[in-house]
Amino acid sequence: MAAVFEQSLSSSLHRQSIITTGPSMADSLPSINFGFDDLRERMAKFTTKFDVFIEQGRKNVLEERNQFRMSVAELQGPFEYVEPAS
Repeated sequence: MAAVFEQSLSSSLHRQSIITTGPSMADSLPSINFGFDDLRERMAKFTTKFDVFIEQGRKNVLEERNQFRMSVAELQGPFEYVEPAS
């Protein structure tokens, strides 16, 4: 068992010497601009437009629902409308 331990110890020392011997390969790669700032700005604009769209849709649904309820109430006559439980 001592031989196995010495072998793993020597291999870990060898790996450490490789890591510290020079610049990494990542340092030699060219820098690439992925345009994340532009993407972030476009996503923020889209989010704003989407939020307005959703809010307008909610208002339209509420208006249409209220119109429908009023027309149903007119058809039913003088009966009192009871709000359904949500």
